[in-house]
Amino acid sequence: MSVRMSLQDFLERIEGVYKSIDLRIAAAKAGDTWQNALTVVRFSYREPEELKKQQETLETRWGKVKTSNFRIDMQAWPIATLDMLETRLNQGLWSLFDDHVDDLQFGRSIDLLSLEGRFEKYGYAKREAEPYPFFEAFAGEHSHLLKDKEEQLQSEVKSQTLLDLYTLIRELLEVDFSRDRELDLIVAAPFYAAIRNVDFGEQSCKIEVKFHKDIKALAVSAIVQRGDRQHGPLIGKARSTIDLEESEESGEYMRLWTKQLELPNATPADYLAVSLIQTEPTALDIEKSSTQISRLLESKRPEKAPLVAACRQFLTEDELEQYLTKPVEAAWPYKKGSKDAADTFELAVAWLLGLCGFSIVWLGLTNHESLKEDRVRRFGVDILASHRESENLLLLIGCTIGSPNNNDIDTLKNVRRVLQDKLFKDTQLLIKPFVFSAAPELSNKERDGVKVLDADDIKGILNYVRRGEVQRALNKYFGYELGFKIGS
Repeated sequence: MSVRMSLQDFLERIEGVYKSIDLRIAAAKAGDTWQNALTVVRFSYREPEELKKQQETLETRWGKVKTSNFRIDMQAWPIATLDMLETRLNQGLWSLFDDHVDDLQFGRSIDLLSLEGRFEKYGYAKREAEPYPFFEAFAGEHSHLLKDKEEQLQSEVKSQTLLDLYTLIRELLEVDFSRDRELDLIVAAPFYAAIRNVDFGEQSCKIEVKFHKDIKALAVSAIVQRGDRQHGPLIGKARSTIDLEESEESGEYMRLWTKQLELPNATPADYLAVSLIQTEPTALDIEKSSTQISRLLESKRPEKAPLVAACRQFLTEDELEQYLTKPVEAAWPYKKGSKDAADTFELAVAWLLGLCGFSIVWLGLTNHESLKEDRVRRFGVDILASHRESENLLLLIGCTIGSPNNNDIDTLKNVRRVLQDKLFKDTQLLIKPFVFSAAPELSNKERDGVKVLDADDIKGILNYVRRGEVQRALNKYFGYELGFKIGS
């Protein structure tokens, strides 16, 4: 699906969609001059005020980084200021920080709209709440100040925040960035349209597409090929344009389009590929969903997972995935009250465990999440869980939207120790501690007997739930030693 184009060409495809520019800046000081270390320019359909709230939530969690020689700034601008941003980057400058007193030096002229990038599903800046493909361009090289002054900058930043310099850049700018990334500018522009669901039954394919109401010229195609994979003989095809009038509201600015396409020659043994395409000004492949039809039919059997089937009528797997993997950007699931991203994530983990068949006691966000030991409350745990398939198992669950720290690990270890020594000393009960984290691509997932499940693992669990293969999720992510049997 990867296609190369300029930012100008991409923006012309979705004119009128974006409302604001989300600007994140990491800057280091050389003498009296602030120089760019990394700037991320994102386009968004949300209003600037909403983006600012999301940025403030991130700063509340990770802290506002402002030292003598290193700062991170977050700005939200109306899309009408794009011309100003383009002009200033051509000059190699930008007004840094909220007071707009200091100029940020880029060290070169940047032609923003002429930047060439790729339209694809993954990239450095893939941190969106919804699984939309996006245009991404990057330029420059790794800041020499981050290399030459790293020891000094690390010392300043850690003294203020107790966190690593690169961790803060990754979490506050929401990018994949490290010492070996040769770039200092990233531009990301989501294409707000995606295949939400594909179903099959009675010789027809049901397709759901979620899209921004102002995106034009969308169409879907369904192709059936003989065999269990693509490239087999073509035996059926159907297509339809996406009509705004045939869709329904799915949140502010967003629409949900559903269509049945007839495929009379398809059989369960065949391979189905559904594509979402923008047909103008030229054809652009947005997304493709493909699988063997038998898998779609198997996943529809509610008797395999009645709880999942019932829950889907209230809470879709896509919505749950947002709460689990992007809790900062996701809309609050609460009816009343002000809740933060950590609360949203913890609630979603409890839901996910329930869908996997666990009986849970949710202690987080209450006055009862701390263990009572000798009348002193110590060592908190968010969720207790057990499963009907293994009576000799107790799970201790901790939740964090960031990377788990030593305290997160030690807390669960201590809870396990106390329970094992005081309550279950002479029993066969197995107590297994887990940390669920919304952070992606974590390393070192086994820490002193505590297993860490990151955003990628959580997506894996949820994908098994989607397909009605809960037992496989239990085996793969919670351990074969728990005695779960793989379902057929």
